[in-house]
Amino acid sequence: MHKVSVWLKNILALAGVLALGLWLDAARTAKASSDDGEGVEFQLTSGMNPTSSLLVYQPGTKTVYVYQSATTGNSALQCSFMFQLTRPGEVIHRVACRVPSLIP
Repeated sequence: MHKVSVWLKNILALAGVLALGLWLDAARTAKASSDDGEGVEFQLTSGMNPTSSLLVYQPGTKTVYVYQSATTGNSALQCSFMFQLTRPGEVIHRVACRVPSLIP
């Protein structure tokens, strides 16, 4: 009986580790940065699904631009909103992105 309980605990522990690995894999992000001197950084969150977001950070202006539903729908993405950062620990301001003009 003791061997059965040890095997059962090991199987449950293995199943828990596998479930945690699958959950962490689903929550992964892809990151990149440019080498053009501006230091713009990109991050695609939540993979390829309707809740994905593309985050673009521009260090020169300390601004994070958020593009929601980046991998679904229309191929022309519009910035949803942006975060203007000041210093760590201070207030972060969320600002709506400017709606682009259709007329040049």
